[in-house]
Amino acid sequence: MADGTRVDDPGLYNRTPAIAAMAMMTNLGALTMLLTPAVIASYASEGHFSAAQASTLTSAELAGMTAAVLLTSLILNQIDRRRWVTFGLLIAAAAHLASIFAEGYPLLLVARTIAGTGIGVVYTVAVGALAATALPDRNFGFAITANQLAATSVLAVCSWIGLNHGHGPTLSVILAFTLLTGLGIPWFPRRAPAPAAATDATDAFRTPSSIIPGLLGLLGMFMFLLGVGMVWPIVGLIAQSHGITSSVVGSALALAGIGGIGAGLLVSTLGTRFGRLFPLCIGSLGIAAAMLLLIITYDNWMLLFVAPVIMFFWIFSIPYYLGAMSGLDSTGRLAVLSSAMMPFGLAAGQMLATSIVRGSNYAPTITISAALFVAGLAAIMFGLIAGSGRKKPGP
Repeated sequence: MADGTRVDDPGLYNRTPAIAAMAMMTNLGALTMLLTPAVIASYASEGHFSAAQASTLTSAELAGMTAAVLLTSLILNQIDRRRWVTFGLLIAAAAHLASIFAEGYPLLLVARTIAGTGIGVVYTVAVGALAATALPDRNFGFAITANQLAATSVLAVCSWIGLNHGHGPTLSVILAFTLLTGLGIPWFPRRAPAPAAATDATDAFRTPSSIIPGLLGLLGMFMFLLGVGMVWPIVGLIAQSHGITSSVVGSALALAGIGGIGAGLLVSTLGTRFGRLFPLCIGSLGIAAAMLLLIITYDNWMLLFVAPVIMFFWIFSIPYYLGAMSGLDSTGRLAVLSSAMMPFGLAAGQMLATSIVRGSNYAPTITISAALFVAGLAAIMFGLIAGSGRKKPGP
C-alpha cells in the first residue's frame, strides 16, 4: 500500500481500495476489446487505410495483448505486481503517443502491436489479482461494471470529438485515459496473499491439477469470444448493409455501453447466488439469440434494441466464465489464461469473419457466431461438471 503496509495480507488485499485499483487496471484491456468498432471507424475515416487495413490494426493490437497475457501469466506469482503494472502502463502510453504521430501504415501497425503488449501486461496482472480475492465472481462483476463505465465515457468523448477526423483524436483520448489509470498504482497490491491451507476436499482440488476441466473451460471461453469477434467489430457494417445510417450506429454503440453497465451491476449483485451454470446458460443462449436478431435488423429502432442486448449478455457472461476458472485454480493462472482467450478470440473472430463474408451477406457469419456460443456453453458445462467430480473425496 501507499503507506508501506504489507500488501500481501489477506485482509488488506480484499479491502475496497485494493479491489478498486485492480478493477481500474482491467479497464485498458476492456477498452481495447470493446471499442474495436469505433477505432476501426476512425482508421477508415482517414481515407488512407482500407477497411481490411483498419481491421488489421485492431487485430494487431489484440494479438500483442494476447501474447503479453500468455507470457506474463507464466511469471505472475513471482513478480512485483505493482511494478509490472507501472511498466505496462508506460509502454502502452508511449505506444499510444507514437501512434498519434505515426506516418504510414507499417509504423502504425508496429506501434499498435506494442500498445497491445503493454496493455496485456497490465490486464494480466489485474485479472490475476482479482482471481485471488475472496469473492472473485462479485469482484469481476465490479471490474466489468468499471470497464463498461470507462468504455461508455471514452466512446462518448470520441463521438463528441468525431470519429471521422482520423485516428489521432481517438487515440489521444485513449492516451489520456491511460495516464489517468496510473492514479491507481499506489493502491495496487504487490503480491497475492498465500493460498490458505485446504480445509476440506473441495478446497484441496482448487489447484492447477484440474487439467481437463481447465482445458474445457479455456475452450469454452475461446469459442464464446470467437463468436463475439465474428460479429461485434463489424456490427456497424452489418447495420449499414440494411440501410441504417452511421449516426444511428453510433447511438446504438453508446446505448450498448449502458447495457453492459447494467449487466455488470447485476452480476455484482447476484454473485454466485444461483451458482455458475445457470447464469452461464442465460448469458450464452441470450447472446446467441440476440446475434441472430441482427439478420432481421432492418430499421433504426431494432438496432437500438439489439446492440444493448448483445452487450448485456456478453458482459453478463464473462464474470461467470472467469469465476468458473478461478474456482478450478485458486492461484489465478487459469483465470488469466482464460482472459487471454478474450483478445485472441476477438482477433481470430475478425479474421474468420473476413474469410466468410461475401459482399453484404452477413447471415452465414452471424449464424456461425450463434452456434459458437452454444458450443462454448457446452464446453464450460462439461468442464465444471468434470471439475466437481474431481472435488469429491476419495473412498
